[in-house]
Amino acid sequence: MSGKLLKVDLHVHTRPYSPCSTISPHEAIKAAIEAEIDVLVFTDHDTIWPGREIEELQKWAGPALRLLSGIEVSCLGGHFLVYGLESLKGLHYNMTAAELISIVRRHSAAVVVAHPFRFSMEDGNACYNLDIDGVEVDSSNTTPSNRALAGKLAEKRNLPRIYASDAHSRRDVGRYHTLLPQPINTISDLVHSIRQGIRNLRQD
Repeated sequence: MSGKLLKVDLHVHTRPYSPCSTISPHEAIKAAIEAEIDVLVFTDHDTIWPGREIEELQKWAGPALRLLSGIEVSCLGGHFLVYGLESLKGLHYNMTAAELISIVRRHSAAVVVAHPFRFSMEDGNACYNLDIDGVEVDSSNTTPSNRALAGKLAEKRNLPRIYASDAHSRRDVGRYHTLLPQPINTISDLVHSIRQGIRNLRQD
């Protein structure tokens, strides 16, 4: 995958780790390959995939797709995509966004606010004062007004604009993706890319 922009879907849910999803990991992988996605990141709700399971799925996927695992954390102040945590240590029900970000920083991980204005204007506006690394501007679960507000947040904060599917069904995998200008082989590579600022593309 060296020497080209990579299509990365940074926000995908699968069952059973995300009960709200209708797709299995294998179905998500197939859909991502069909959509010509280069890197697929599972971000199941409040769950970190065991490394051995990701390794087995990577073997099944083959060289056409790089598979990584992040997490979507549900906080009192909204939902946040975290990349680079190795365990759930310190995370707890109804934690604040500030508490989560403190843990993220201690582990040199990256945190992106997911669909910041989807559920609450208050939660979205609070992100103007949070130490986040990026803003999910568009996904399969946002509206035009959500997109406009999230785009303004990213612009005003000078933060990377993330486009990701937030897929819960097969049809949405890869529908929105972010372009990364360098190879992404590990979650550390992804964290570095987000922190450096990334190129992006929305695909409907």
